[in-house]
Amino acid sequence: MKTFDHQVQLIGLIEDTDESGFPTEEEQAKEPIFANQISVRSSEFWQAKQSGVKLDLVFEVHSFEYFGEEKLLFEGKEYKIERTYNKGDLTEMYCSRRDVDHGA
Repeated sequence: MKTFDHQVQLIGLIEDTDESGFPTEEEQAKEPIFANQISVRSSEFWQAKQSGVKLDLVFEVHSFEYFGEEKLLFEGKEYKIERTYNKGDLTEMYCSRRDVDHGA
């Protein structure tokens, strides 16, 4: 059953210009949208792991709300959208946790 009881914020690039008139791009979290959290299928998990990626979460969102963003926020943590799968009205987003501690 699809409950869409989680909220995620997609992170997109906002294009602007600086004081000198040069184009700039800045990441910005968009308004929260509702998502359905689903389990990472074992085949997806192991296939990603062979490529050195650990999938943590999978979300389904309405396709009209997804515009190719590569990151999202969920419960205050940033995730990279590793892969998407468009299923018509819904888009699945396979996500890995963004590591904030890079061994420093």
